Amino acid sequence: MVIDIVTQCTNILCLDEEMEEEEESFFEEKFWFFIIPSVILLGISMFLEFFTDAVFLSQILAIASVLLSCYGIVTEAIEDVLAKRITANILMLVAGVASFFILHGQEGAMAILLYAIAEYLEELTTDKSKNAIKELLDLAPDEALLKTNEGYSLVPTIEVKVGDIVGIKPAMKAPIDGKIIKGESYFNESAITGESLPVFKSVGDEIYAASINSDSFVDIEVTRESSNTVVAKIAESIKLAQQNKSDSERFIEKFARYYTPIILISSLLVMFIPTILFGLDFNQWFYRGLILLVVSCPCALTLSTPLANIAALTKLAKEGILVKGNKFIEIAKNIELIAFDKTGTLTEGNLKVFEIFEYALNKEEIVKIAASLETLSEHPIGKAIVSQAKQMNLSLYPVESFNIIKGKGIKGEIQGELYYVGSKRFFEDLKFNFSGETLNEIELSGTIPILLGQNSTILGAITIRDVLRVSAPLLVDGLKKRGYKSAMISGDNQQVCNTIGACLDMDSTYGELLPDQKLEEIKDLKKKYKAVAMVGDGINDAPALAISDLGIAIGASATDLTLETADVIIMSDDLKKILTFFDISKKTNRIIRQNIWTSIIVKVTFAILTVVGLMTLWLAVGIGDMGVSLLVLINGMTIFRYRTKFKESSLENLASDAKLIICQLCETKNIIPQHHGRDMVEKEGKLVCWRNLLNSDELEPCEEELPLFCPKCENELEVH
Repeated sequence: MVIDIVTQCTNILCLDEEMEEEEESFFEEKFWFFIIPSVILLGISMFLEFFTDAVFLSQILAIASVLLSCYGIVTEAIEDVLAKRITANILMLVAGVASFFILHGQEGAMAILLYAIAEYLEELTTDKSKNAIKELLDLAPDEALLKTNEGYSLVPTIEVKVGDIVGIKPAMKAPIDGKIIKGESYFNESAITGESLPVFKSVGDEIYAASINSDSFVDIEVTRESSNTVVAKIAESIKLAQQNKSDSERFIEKFARYYTPIILISSLLVMFIPTILFGLDFNQWFYRGLILLVVSCPCALTLSTPLANIAALTKLAKEGILVKGNKFIEIAKNIELIAFDKTGTLTEGNLKVFEIFEYALNKEEIVKIAASLETLSEHPIGKAIVSQAKQMNLSLYPVESFNIIKGKGIKGEIQGELYYVGSKRFFEDLKFNFSGETLNEIELSGTIPILLGQNSTILGAITIRDVLRVSAPLLVDGLKKRGYKSAMISGDNQQVCNTIGACLDMDSTYGELLPDQKLEEIKDLKKKYKAVAMVGDGINDAPALAISDLGIAIGASATDLTLETADVIIMSDDLKKILTFFDISKKTNRIIRQNIWTSIIVKVTFAILTVVGLMTLWLAVGIGDMGVSLLVLINGMTIFRYRTKFKESSLENLASDAKLIICQLCETKNIIPQHHGRDMVEKEGKLVCWRNLLNSDELEPCEEELPLFCPKCENELEVH
C-alpha cells in the first residue's frame, strides 16, 4: 500500500485524462460497493454475536465482510508475493484470516475493515498532492493560435515549431515559450515565477508558456518547442526529483526490507515459544502474535519521508522554486554559509555607464574606442559600453587582431594602433602607469572602473554602475536572523565588493576572482563550514554552483546550463524566494523527524502492550498501525498550508511613511520612504541613502527632499 501511494503521486506525471477518470471512477466504486457494504455486514455480524444465539450466521457475515473489504488488499498482496516482497498487505491478510481459527473472527474482520478504510482515507489525502502535481502539467494549453498566410488558426501545441508566430488573446494562456514581436500587454506569470502581480511585457520580452495575457492581443515568435518549455522542464524535474531520493529516504526503504521479515519471525516466536517451552495457553499467545504482526507493520515509518518530500516539492514549484531532488531539501538543513555572486544576483545586472574620466582623450573618443573593442564581447560590462556609444550616436572603428583575455579585458588594433580595455588588474599585469588615488576614489563610490590604455599610458576611464536589487538587503537581513552566514564571491574589483558587502552587512567578501578561483574559494569555505550553498546566475558561476553542497540559480530564464548545473532554481528574480526555499526545507525536515519519531515511539509502546496482553487486534490496527500512518500522512500534508511570513513582515522594518511605488516606465516595484533619496536601504535600524553608505563611514539618514528615481531605469517616480 505504501509503495502504491508514493508511486501514484509520481506516476500522475505521465497519466492522461482518460486514465485519471478511470482511477477516480474506481476510487468511488471502492467506497460505495466494497467499504460501505462491508461496514453494514460486520455491524450485523457483531449484533448477532453479542445479542443472539446465531453464532454460525454471525461468522458467515463476518467472512463476507472480510471478502468485500479485502478486495483491493488481496490483489495487491498477490502482486507483492509474485514480486517476492513482504508488505503490510500480506501481514494484514495473514493476521485477519488467522484470527478466525482462534475464534476472534469479528476482531479479524474489524482489523481488515479498518485497514481498508485507512487505505481509502490515505488515497483521499494524497489526492491533494496528486492534483497539485497534475495542475503543473495542465498549465499550458493544448492548442495554439498559429499565424499563417491565411490568418490565425488553432493547431495542437505539439505541432508548433521554433520560429513560428503564435497569437495570444486577452485572458488566454500562452501555449508555448516565445518572444513578443508585436504588441504589448500585462502577463500574469504566477504559475511560473510565483509572482502574484502582472508583469508588463513589450516587443523583445520573453513570454513563458502558461502565462496569462491580462490586457491586449500580442504576437510571439516561438523560441522553444512544447516539450522544452519552462513548464515542461518544471514537470519533468519534479518527476525526476522523485528518483533523486534523500539519504534518510533510502535508509528507511532499506531498513523496511529487513525490518518486515524480522517482525514476521518475531511474531511466530511469540505465537509458539511460550506454549512449547512453558506450556502456556496457545490461543492466547497466538492471538498476541497476530497483534504484534499487525502493530509492528512499518507503514507509518515508510510513509514518514516520501510524502512530506512530495508535498514540499509541489509546494516549492507553486512558489516558483524548482528543486531537482528530495536530497537537496535534506541537504538544506546542514547549510551554514550562503555565498552569492554579485552581478546579476545581488544586483539587477542592468549595467550602465555612470561617469567618463578624461586623461589623454576626450569623452567621445574614449567611449568610441572602448565600444569598438567591446563590440564582439558578450560580457555585460562590454554591452553597457556599446549601449553608451549608441546613445551618444558614435560610429565605431573596425577592429583587427581582436583578443579577449578571460576575466581581465580585451586588446585589439584600431587604425594600426594597439589598444587595451579592461579592469585595473589587467593594466597592472601589463605594467601600465596610472594614478592609484583616482582609481581608489572611483572604487570607493561603488562603481566599476574600466580603463582604456595604449603604450603604457591610461587614456581614460569609464565607470560602470549596477543597481542593487530591492530585495537584496531584505534577503541578507533575513538570512542573518535565521542564523546563516553570508559571503560575496565576485569577479569584480575587491574595493567595489567591500563597499556593497558593507552596505548589505555581509560576513565576508571575496573580489577579483576568475571562474576557477571562485571554485577554489568555495572549496576553502566548505572546509570551514558544515555545508555551503552558492547562489548565482547559473552561467558564469557554473563551476562554483557545481562544487558547492547546494547550488541555487536565480532568474526566470532557466537556460539549459542552469538546469544542468544548479540543484535549486528560483524562477523569478525575487531574492526573497531563497528564504522561502530554506523555510519550507526546514519545515519539511522537521516534519520528517516528527513522523519518524512518532512512528517509532507508537510502535514500541504498542508492541510492549501487546506482549503483556493489554492490546486487542482491532485497536492495534485502528491506532497502532493505520491510525499513526494517517497521522504521519496528514502531518506531511501540512506543508501545503505553509505561508511565508517574510512577505507579510517585509515592510515592518521600513519607516512608517514607506510606500510601494510602481515605476510607470518599467513596472519595477520600489519600496521607498517618502521625501528620501533614491536607493534606500536599512542599516542598523536606520533608513540610509545609498550615497551615504558609499561616500561616508558614518551612517546618516538622508533628510534631503530629493526626487525619487527608479533604481532600474532611472525614470523619476510619481509620488501621490
